[in-house]
Amino acid sequence: MKNINWKKEALIWVALIAPLIYSAFMWSQLPDIVPSHWNINGEIDDYSGKELPLLLLPCMNLILYFILFFIPRIDPRKKNYELFNSSYQNIRLIVHIFFIGVHVFVMHATKTHEMAGLNFFIAGVGLFFAMLGNYMRTMRSNFFVGIRTPWTLSNEEVWKQTHALGGRVWFYGGLILAVISLFVPDVTATFILIGGIIILAFIPIIYSYLKYKEITRISNQQR
Repeated sequence: MKNINWKKEALIWVALIAPLIYSAFMWSQLPDIVPSHWNINGEIDDYSGKELPLLLLPCMNLILYFILFFIPRIDPRKKNYELFNSSYQNIRLIVHIFFIGVHVFVMHATKTHEMAGLNFFIAGVGLFFAMLGNYMRTMRSNFFVGIRTPWTLSNEEVWKQTHALGGRVWFYGGLILAVISLFVPDVTATFILIGGIIILAFIPIIYSYLKYKEITRISNQQR
């Protein structure tokens, strides 16, 4: 991928290194055995060695960096990435910052043995979807990033219109999820988040199918 903004790339590197530094700082503050899982009621139901919560997400973030950095080079439609290069870099930065937020939340829960601030975490997830939606309309057809259905990948116009709609749905839907989660009990907010994510995922998928059928019908009529 050409024309990389190296200042922005440096911010991404900071987002990768920061969780590792934070984990190193927290290492001596945690016992060898720590909580690793909570049930729907916020009760601890499993434990693990402290290495799991300290290293899992930072290492996943590093692996994801290389995946997202190199997939434009192996995508058969790699030239299209140049058309949304800046947005793609912003999306990568947003993803890595989101991982930092998840890591900080997990570490706090691990240290305190409580899922305190769950509503704020869920609100953060909603904002994450909103920020991704903000860049979705800029995405160009490719095989790895975006709403990749058989219908969007088969027709450029379907791709364009699906991502225009999907971007609005994710942006406003994410904001709505974020706001609602702050005013309901945390368990309710969890179910709302799950239901909201399902809705945000399926609306663009269904729309892409309907739009493909519409464009195909019109094309057949014009022949």
